[in-house]
Amino acid sequence: MNRTDRNRYICVVITALLQGILLGVYAVATSGYPALSQLRIQPPKFIGFMPLTVIFLVPFVFWLSQEHWGRRLWNLLTGLTGVLLVLWAYRLWSYGNFEAVPSQNSDLIRISMAVFMTIPFFQCRIASWSWKFPYSEIFFQLCRNLFLLFQASIVIAVFWGLLITAGLLFDIVGLHVVPLILFNPVCAVPLTMIIIAVSISIAIKHPGIDSLGRWLLAVLAWLLPFFSVLSLAFLVCLLWGGPSGLNALWSTGQASTLMLLLQAGTIILANAAWLDGAKSTFRTRSIDVLAQVSLLCLPIYSVLCIYSLSLRISQYGLTTDRVQALFLAVTSGIWGIAYAGTVIAHNWPLSIGRVNIACVLFMAVLVLLMNSPVLDPLRLSAENQVSRLRTGQIKPQDFDYGYLSSLGRYGRNNLEALRREQSVKPQSEVMHDGLKFVFTPSEVQIMSGDKTVLGTVYGYFFPEKNHKIKTIHALPDYEIDGKIYRPVYNSRQILKSPQ
Repeated sequence: MNRTDRNRYICVVITALLQGILLGVYAVATSGYPALSQLRIQPPKFIGFMPLTVIFLVPFVFWLSQEHWGRRLWNLLTGLTGVLLVLWAYRLWSYGNFEAVPSQNSDLIRISMAVFMTIPFFQCRIASWSWKFPYSEIFFQLCRNLFLLFQASIVIAVFWGLLITAGLLFDIVGLHVVPLILFNPVCAVPLTMIIIAVSISIAIKHPGIDSLGRWLLAVLAWLLPFFSVLSLAFLVCLLWGGPSGLNALWSTGQASTLMLLLQAGTIILANAAWLDGAKSTFRTRSIDVLAQVSLLCLPIYSVLCIYSLSLRISQYGLTTDRVQALFLAVTSGIWGIAYAGTVIAHNWPLSIGRVNIACVLFMAVLVLLMNSPVLDPLRLSAENQVSRLRTGQIKPQDFDYGYLSSLGRYGRNNLEALRREQSVKPQSEVMHDGLKFVFTPSEVQIMSGDKTVLGTVYGYFFPEKNHKIKTIHALPDYEIDGKIYRPVYNSRQILKSPQ
């Protein structure tokens, strides 16, 4: 092993260990791990706000690009870290309130998609020292990254199978502390990350990884004709049934998810079949045409998906999850319309490269906009929900003020605006156990005898309403004059309980 390879392996192991420790600590701190509550340990609040995108993505990009060891690789990692830190800083600003730990899952999924789709461009740039390289190099670099992650997942499955077996054996012989240590996230996550990093490093040096990738693509390609038959049969049956068929689809409550999966499956299999667009995998013209039929179905999936989402939004308004679903629907819709358009224009598969590059860049720009004030899901959701309240689409007593307060800075600003617009006179003032409860349509304030505000609960359920409540942060019910007032999920903790 030469000096460069030795330094590379050392850096890989160190980054995997650091990443695993940080992710393990984050998992323990944000999941309410039993050991912490038993030891009465309160994790620092800043742990929940660690930049997960940086911690998760930068090491993976390094592992996948480690064969391009040198200054250009470090420049890529530095630039990527800078961009991710800017997006993370904006997200911290948009939440603003550090009393509750927000979920970073949506941002992590969205940004991960953009990074893994765009990183092959920079890998090709580092390898060729130029921005002028054919689409085939980008495509096969992307496939190689995916196959490296695929083989790492197989290694992890085997590793965890052995680890679970070892844990059971130690438990049988009475060493119960060993499984507790092994399966603690602070230990298990670093071990997992090190195995992933090392397996990728070994696979990169193995000459058979590219052959394995091409074999898997060839197998996937022959699934496309069968998938095309199933997709076409599904659409025919759906449209043949008319309104009843569509109603049956909407009644599942999973119409958008189903349409997105169909689009994703078609796009993935199409790329496996036609690769870089130089030639088709299918030798028979009829099979090739049948495979292209599935591409013509993509715009129909997009229309059904967006229409399904529009029904939910018109009923219940925008939420951060629905904005995320719209992002996926719009991105896959642009891809599907472009694929179908090239088939109709008889440019398929020669245009597959230009279409993929344009769609990837569009997705990257959309991700950046969604992590800025322009298309921030928090801002869009807050403004849409408040607009529904102001236009009378939802009654004040049915409005979820608690959800609005959970939408970070934008939600709280809109909540303050609603408070100013509402009548200055409160809905009711109730004295109970020496405390004063001031009820308004958007909140209930708990005040002491000297009118000091002890706490505020944004949003509550009226006692005569029969609401289904999702209890995560347990807040007490308030019994006042025989009536029960129940705070909503995501309300702020009060400083002193009235009971």
